[in-house]
Amino acid sequence: MLGLVLVALVVAVAVFGPFLAPFDPHDQSAMLDPGAKAPPSWVHPLGTDRMAYDVASRVIYGAPTALIVGLGAMSIAAFVGVVVGGIAGYRGGLTDEIIMRATDFFLVIPVFVVILAVVRLLSSMVVNTPLESIPYLNLGTIIVLIGIFGWAPIARMTRAEFLRLKNQEFIEAARCIGATTGDILFRHILPNALPSLIVMVALGIGGAILSEAMIGFLGFGDPKAVSWGQLLFFNYESLKVAPWASLAPGAAIFVTVLGFNLLADGLSDAFNPRSGR
Repeated sequence: MLGLVLVALVVAVAVFGPFLAPFDPHDQSAMLDPGAKAPPSWVHPLGTDRMAYDVASRVIYGAPTALIVGLGAMSIAAFVGVVVGGIAGYRGGLTDEIIMRATDFFLVIPVFVVILAVVRLLSSMVVNTPLESIPYLNLGTIIVLIGIFGWAPIARMTRAEFLRLKNQEFIEAARCIGATTGDILFRHILPNALPSLIVMVALGIGGAILSEAMIGFLGFGDPKAVSWGQLLFFNYESLKVAPWASLAPGAAIFVTVLGFNLLADGLSDAFNPRSGR
């Protein structure tokens, strides 16, 4: 329940926060009064950062970015993982062996290094080209890359569930009454495999948000987007004189990732009542 409350809070901030934020995220009017690195006050509840941006407003506008990254990346990962793992688990034999070895390859790729390299390469390639005008190109690239490299664990779980379910009695009964392969897959096996997959997806959303925050903190994020990782990157050098500018986005990342992790743990308990917890 705590995880559900935290996730609901983040979603509410993402949906309604931009309408309630005290300032535009790109408003630097505070440079005149009270100035950059100003401590929290009534006007600026979380103070201002080194560029005189209102920290509270930028943290609020970072919530939609975090959710878009988490949901977008895991949507891609879940789709690819379910398709690949479902084929491997249902077909079995040589098909299963080939697909699982390819999945193992994706599990050992240094994903973080690859994402950083691709984002930096893309940033340099699009300069002075029509692609440079595409809004949030880097952010979209990060989402796609996290999703593409995040499907392997979901595929392994899907395969295990399909292997477990395909020989169950109710599946044999469906075959006996003439059910097609599509009916067996999408009406009988997949719905029964979804509980375990939903838990993995919920856990993966928090991981995707954390990955994007780390990428942004290293300076590889999308300069056109407001993200919590980039707020840390812009303000970590001022940690001693203006700690609020770094602590606020750091706390937002912590609360969001913790919320999704707790929600995944709660869903696991709910879907597996025999676990004894």
